[in-house]
Amino acid sequence: MTDRHLSPVRTRTVIFKLFGSVGLVSDGRLLAIQGGRQRTLLATLLINSGKVVTKEQFFEELWEGRAPTKANNALQALITRLRRLLRATFGAEFARERLITLPTGYVLHADTDEIDAKLFERLVFLAHNDLATDPVRARDLLTEALDLWDGPVLEGVAGGPMCHSSVLHYEESRLAAIEDRFHACIVAGIQGGVISELKKMAMLYPWRERLAEMLMIALYRSGRQADALREYNIVRRRLVDELGMEPSAMLQERLHAILNHDPSLDLVPEVGRPSEAAG
Repeated sequence: MTDRHLSPVRTRTVIFKLFGSVGLVSDGRLLAIQGGRQRTLLATLLINSGKVVTKEQFFEELWEGRAPTKANNALQALITRLRRLLRATFGAEFARERLITLPTGYVLHADTDEIDAKLFERLVFLAHNDLATDPVRARDLLTEALDLWDGPVLEGVAGGPMCHSSVLHYEESRLAAIEDRFHACIVAGIQGGVISELKKMAMLYPWRERLAEMLMIALYRSGRQADALREYNIVRRRLVDELGMEPSAMLQERLHAILNHDPSLDLVPEVGRPSEAAG
């Protein structure tokens, strides 16, 4: 019988990268794209994989509204160069079937699991489905998703509004996934191993109260009530001194729950909870 916790999620190999250096992956080796506009071209196609990107959209991303006189010719040259690279890396049939020229623009076809950013989103979605019923599997899925990151989003890409908004979207999604992974560990009752990492993240992102909340709960569940209260006071002092505001109602509720030893803070679901032997 197959262990559902160990069932593989990835069914394909990532061959397009948006996390870290934008490029192609062949036989486990990154083929970085040379040239800023060439990287922006590929990034724009991958962000919109399966959708037509119009020439006007390319002009905005590649030249940020300051397209040269012969912008069509310059765009065609960039597309030709990318098609040549796809052909050399993955074969003529791959290049012909994946990068399509249409009267209004261009489209790059790629499966979800072939693009690291799209695979990341799918893994996070699957983790959310398991978070309440199987937090250990959710943690593993989120770990797999976060392992896809090996650098900033669209590293080396200037780009226009489409690329900029994608950077903001994926950076926020990454932080949310990190928070969800902490949450999964706490729900599963394995909070002790994440306290130091939680502290580090709470210092890096002091305005994300969810990190402070989970750190307080993790400390409390580890028998460190005084430390949990100290963390609350640190956050409150920072908010009052720098923003002139009190912590959110959510964080204040967690404070009162800790002060009152609320039994709900000790609840750990049996489903997906690791055995003591598993550590």
